[in-house]
Amino acid sequence: MVWALMSQNKSLEHKSQPLYDARFRNMVNDACIRIQGELMHRAPFLGEQVCGWMSHLSPTSDASEYFLQPRVFPFLLLPWWAARAFAAEPDREFLVDVVYSTVNGYYYIRLLDNLMDGHGTVELKILPATAFFHTEFQATYQKYFDAVHPFWEIFRSAWFSASDAVTRESDLDCMDQVEFERVTVVKLAGARIPLAAVAFRHDAGERLQCWEKFALALARWSQMEDDLFDWHDDLRHGKTSHFLTEAGLHPGLETVEAWIIREGFQQGITTLQRELDALRHLVPPLNSPDVVRYLDARETILERLKTSIGAGFRILEDVASITEAPTAQAPD
Repeated sequence: MVWALMSQNKSLEHKSQPLYDARFRNMVNDACIRIQGELMHRAPFLGEQVCGWMSHLSPTSDASEYFLQPRVFPFLLLPWWAARAFAAEPDREFLVDVVYSTVNGYYYIRLLDNLMDGHGTVELKILPATAFFHTEFQATYQKYFDAVHPFWEIFRSAWFSASDAVTRESDLDCMDQVEFERVTVVKLAGARIPLAAVAFRHDAGERLQCWEKFALALARWSQMEDDLFDWHDDLRHGKTSHFLTEAGLHPGLETVEAWIIREGFQQGITTLQRELDALRHLVPPLNSPDVVRYLDARETILERLKTSIGAGFRILEDVASITEAPTAQAPD
């Protein structure tokens, strides 16, 4: 029953207005097709297996649809929004390459992360694909930035920080607030790379800092959301998260699951709503209507999930109270 309730978020998310316009969807689709084509051309045996893995990650078997789910951290949308804020006519060819590079970077991290989490299926078998993903991720930018360009210092800083965080996370058996900020959020620091590329390409380097600040704050919120809505799956698989660590700090006779149903889920929703309001304070300097629309859409999704799953949890509580009530004794 709990599993069914938590799984409702998938259908509810897609009832919201699309977050991705046709041009952007085409770029993501073309990037996935390009990756599959390059793999099949340069490493056909490996490519066939990797293409299957990419399709398996997607809820529809179409690799691009994975990146177009509303709850996926918008690492592809961020540079798209920034480019539209920096220039009336962004460099479309460059943005196509940025999307291609970023999708490769994501697959590189995802493959390693699945292995280190111990939740991999075919990941060990296709591990050599990291050579392809990393090469395509980095080489794309070599067309646009020479070896001494300041872009590469941001590239190194963000990429190495994300790699360090993935390694740190694998050693943790609990996730307090400090580790959440230092590890889980920093795992998404790679989002700084395409943002920096777009800023430098459109001569907007002076505006990069406010976009980086927003991106990292959004990464924090997105990870908190993942922890809350994926808690049951994480609990089943023994995966560490900040939310489950906090849940375990409430001693008593009830289980972690019972505490979440009784009050933990609602506390998590309240925190997400508060943090979403804080995110909005970072928006004005971005001068991006796209970001405003995105946050509005996410707020709508969050409210729907709060109503639907919260109602389901109240039913579970009522059922539990009935089944646990002492049975009345018949008179002698």
